[in-house]
Amino acid sequence: MDVDSDARRVGEPAAPSERGAAGRRHGWKRFLERAPGLQIMAVQWVPMTVLIGLPVRWLFDRQEPLVEAVLNGALNLVWIGPALYFSRWSAGDQAARRDPEGYALREAVRTSTVPADEATLAALPRYLAEQRRATWAALLAILGICLGLVLLALLVADSEGFAVIFGVVAAVSAAVAALTLTRIRRLASLPVVPNPPQRRE
Repeated sequence: MDVDSDARRVGEPAAPSERGAAGRRHGWKRFLERAPGLQIMAVQWVPMTVLIGLPVRWLFDRQEPLVEAVLNGALNLVWIGPALYFSRWSAGDQAARRDPEGYALREAVRTSTVPADEATLAALPRYLAEQRRATWAALLAILGICLGLVLLALLVADSEGFAVIFGVVAAVSAAVAALTLTRIRRLASLPVVPNPPQRRE
């Protein structure tokens, strides 16, 4: 007899560990649905290179040196950001149904327009503050990764081609972050947007 499942059936609260795991899953899912492609790329680029890029490279060429496999694997996964952008652009209606508030907040930043819904408008200042910090963090992370890859390409692999490619990735990421931060600043400066809540000391 499964005592735990019987207890949950009669309405007893879940264990703290289960609530914590469920909260983390919900937070990660919410992050993936609401975060721009630049932030998701900053979080997933290195893990996906290690877990997917390298094994795939060595699956087809087991003799490939580690440095070249790392550079090629990282290059193969640069598409994360653009792919997320175009997938969200093509699935706007589905995203609006899954997370109406998150979709409205993202659209407000993308178009620099104030949302008409009062609940979304009330959540906008905190969202803008979070996006400003997250965009800076994502940009610094991607620039650090690109710098490491450029140095690896020049000093170890002796490949100027890889160095140029990852330099372009860094420049494009900086441009995207600058555009996002400009939109956030423009939207936050509108008089109809309430001030963000102040943290208590």
